[in-house]
Amino acid sequence: MHVAYREDRERKNQLKYGENCKRLYPNTGKKRGGLWWTYILTLVFKIGVDATFVFLVYHMYEGYSFPSLIKCAQDPCPNTVDCFISRPTEKRIFTIFMVVTSLACILLSFFEILYLVGKRCHEFLSSAHHSRQVITHSMSSGSKLMEANALKSAEQGTTKKTPYYVVVS
Repeated sequence: MHVAYREDRERKNQLKYGENCKRLYPNTGKKRGGLWWTYILTLVFKIGVDATFVFLVYHMYEGYSFPSLIKCAQDPCPNTVDCFISRPTEKRIFTIFMVVTSLACILLSFFEILYLVGKRCHEFLSSAHHSRQVITHSMSSGSKLMEANALKSAEQGTTKKTPYYVVVS
C-alpha cells in the first residue's frame, strides 16, 4: 500500500507540474524510511500472531493430539458421560499441519528481519567507509596542493607559509 501511495503521489505530481518535473521519490518501490519501518513492524506483528496461535493451540488442547474419547461431567449432563470426538486422527493431522506452517512462517519472517537489518547495517557501514575514503582522498589532495604551493613559492623565492586547516567531521 505504501508503494501504491508513493506511485499515486508521483503520478499526481507529474499531472500537476508536467512530465519533466522533478520526481518526488528516486525509486517509489525502494524500502526506505517509513516503508522500511512499516515493513519491519508488520513482520514483527506477524511473528506475534503466529506465535500466539501456536501457544494457544498447544495450551487449549494440552498438546497437539486429540483423544478419541473424553469423559464429560458438565451441565446439562446429569452424570459422567462418554463423549466421542469424531475423526481425531484427521483433526490431529490438520492441526499439526497448521502449527508447522505457522512455525515456518515465524522462521521465515525472523530471517527476513535479520536480512533487512543486516542489509541496512551493511549499507550504513559501506557509506561510512566511502565517506571516510572521500575525506582521506581530499586530505591527501590537500597535502599535494600544499606541496605544489610550496614548490611554487620556492621557485618564486618566497618562503611565506599559509596556514592550512582541515576540518573532519
